[in-house]
Amino acid sequence: MNNTNLIYGLRDPRNDVYKYIGKTTIGNGRPLSHLIKSHNHHVNDWVIELSKLSLTPFVDIIEKDIPLDDLATVEKRYISHYSALYGQLFNGGIHINECINSPSILDSTQIDNTITTLLNPGEVYKIVKISTGFSDDNISNMLNVGRKTVYNLKKGNTAVTLDTVIRLIFFSKYNTKDVFNFYIENSNEFVGVWPDTYEEFINKCLSDRMFIKVWFDRFYRNTISINKVVYKNRSKRRSL
Repeated sequence: MNNTNLIYGLRDPRNDVYKYIGKTTIGNGRPLSHLIKSHNHHVNDWVIELSKLSLTPFVDIIEKDIPLDDLATVEKRYISHYSALYGQLFNGGIHINECINSPSILDSTQIDNTITTLLNPGEVYKIVKISTGFSDDNISNMLNVGRKTVYNLKKGNTAVTLDTVIRLIFFSKYNTKDVFNFYIENSNEFVGVWPDTYEEFINKCLSDRMFIKVWFDRFYRNTISINKVVYKNRSKRRSL
């Protein structure tokens, strides 16, 4: 490349994800300089990390021959695009400052436990199975998934959706009486065949697949929503 106005990207060779987007008016000399010494300390740390693995970032020319007056606008567009696609880039700006000013409420122990739990869905399935006393078909309805997904969970196969794993973990913490109490508080349909005792509620769950799907799903969504609000509020308080 010669003296052209261009947008370039630095891509991680381990997963082909862009980590930095930049602009230049001097051709490919600018992007290549990041591999030696970058003005961005995040990029420097990343390059050093890769060098320990005998790797270097890939340098891609994303768009060239851009009018000078449009160069900054085009750069912002690509930064926005790849940030949305891959997550936070090393470009920094307000997003990195937000992460620094509003640190995560999770500690390393919680993260370690989460990793262990996510990698062992079969063990979590055993907890749900024992605590509910439900058959595999009942648990399938409870989680609102197919029988094949339940089979994969039983075998400890992690190739299932994140929502399914979260539901499984969620119901390993909350039991059927929690769901029944939620049902009592949120249903006004206690006439005819509708259960109004815990035993009747369980029998209805075992015999009516739509009933178990609806009420376990409502309980899940309601409680998850509350937890998310708590998380956001705590994060905001930490940033003050």
